[in-house]
Amino acid sequence: MRYQVELSHVKWKKCMQMQMAMHCAPVLAGLKPSNAVTLDYIDSKELIQSLAGSDIKCGLIYSGNGKCLWLLYREQQVNQYLMDPENQRFLKHCGYSSFQIQNILYTLKNRYRLYKAGQADFPHELGLILGYPLCDVIGFIKNNGQNCLYCSYWKVYDNLSQTKKIFEVYDKVRFQMVKLVEYGKSFKELVDMYTNYQVPRYA
Repeated sequence: MRYQVELSHVKWKKCMQMQMAMHCAPVLAGLKPSNAVTLDYIDSKELIQSLAGSDIKCGLIYSGNGKCLWLLYREQQVNQYLMDPENQRFLKHCGYSSFQIQNILYTLKNRYRLYKAGQADFPHELGLILGYPLCDVIGFIKNNGQNCLYCSYWKVYDNLSQTKKIFEVYDKVRFQMVKLVEYGKSFKELVDMYTNYQVPRYA
């Protein structure tokens, strides 16, 4: 919780670097398989250029009204997470026949486009692709997003104590990156600095 307090005192800068530090720090540091972020077209071009040559890939989920919704992900970590039999059963129930991230992104993009057009429900499997625990994804669906035990990086419906420890680690690296942006570091510098970053899984 201490890093949440520190983050509340940060002077927010409306720039791509700050957005990435705030929304994608865990995946940049290799602590989480993926994160989603919405950027305008100009910042999206900088994002692609900054990630060139890194282990982090970006997949376009949706674009419209001058904005792009990107999935930043580490392919090996995502594929490993989706190898879990329970996760695969859930994805199969959602209509997926392949469990490789490239194939999943193709289907997800189509499903998200239909959702934005008002022709389908929100694709809740996105939460699983973002590395959320399956119990929390299912809990969110069953409760229509209500009645969660705790809300931070996602809404928690089970294993609260363990998940809070994970959130504390995410907060720590998020705070570090936000401060580096305050000190003038570029997004490319952040990616390079955290390529081999290692912290304990739990704070």
